[in-house]
Amino acid sequence: MAQATADKGLRELLQVKPPSEHVEWLNLLIYGEPGVGKTYLAGTAEDDPRTSPVLFLDIEGGVTTIRHRSGIDVAPPLRNIKEIEVMYDKLYKSVKDGKLSYKTIVLDSLSELADVDMRSIMEDAYRKNPDKVDKDVPSQREWGKSRSHMRSIVRAFRDLPCNVIITAQVATLQEEGQPTKYMPGFSGKLRTEIPGFMDIVGYLYAENQGGEITRKLQTQGTRRVVAKDRTSALDDVVENPTLPGMWETIHSYQSAAVNGKTAASKKG
Repeated sequence: MAQATADKGLRELLQVKPPSEHVEWLNLLIYGEPGVGKTYLAGTAEDDPRTSPVLFLDIEGGVTTIRHRSGIDVAPPLRNIKEIEVMYDKLYKSVKDGKLSYKTIVLDSLSELADVDMRSIMEDAYRKNPDKVDKDVPSQREWGKSRSHMRSIVRAFRDLPCNVIITAQVATLQEEGQPTKYMPGFSGKLRTEIPGFMDIVGYLYAENQGGEITRKLQTQGTRRVVAKDRTSALDDVVENPTLPGMWETIHSYQSAAVNGKTAASKKG
């Protein structure tokens, strides 16, 4: 089919590009049970020059999993929103000619950051009004503050010129007569808003297959699992995923798309 394009001069003026040329970096949200391998998966970004060097922003205190990876830089522990904002400002100011020294930044984990942020918000509210504030019972105002903080942090890091990987715990929802639903472990509207900011949302889980543990990343959303893949390149479930492997699959698919092959051919 012949492609219709706008005037070349106007396209240059607007600095527009076809969709195939826009995907330079990936934004990935990985969520799952504690210990399933979220940090380990993020650490595999070290293994490929297209996703390395890697910077880990440790919020959860769980980098023991990647202690063998000497090529990853781990920032000093970040324990509140202010420290995250300071780190972002340093990274943003280091961007030169649209490039950042790090090709991948990992926030591990956003669930922990949200919990820490809420505790900080409640302590501040209690200091200001100890007679009316219960530190253990956030009001709608406090939830709104925390939601605003998380949205701002995710959007800011997502827009840096690098791959951004965010990890999170899993939350489950059980309604009468309905199967258990798995979703990122955030509160309220953030459960849908944070995934909406990301290109890929994957639910990571492990299965015992013949005595051998296989990690699986589900990237296809279903009635039971919140997931998505905007690149349309990955299998519905990726077995023993690695960041370099996913990156290769996505770029191969994009190259095929540019050369005129259809999405129907992505899985053979």
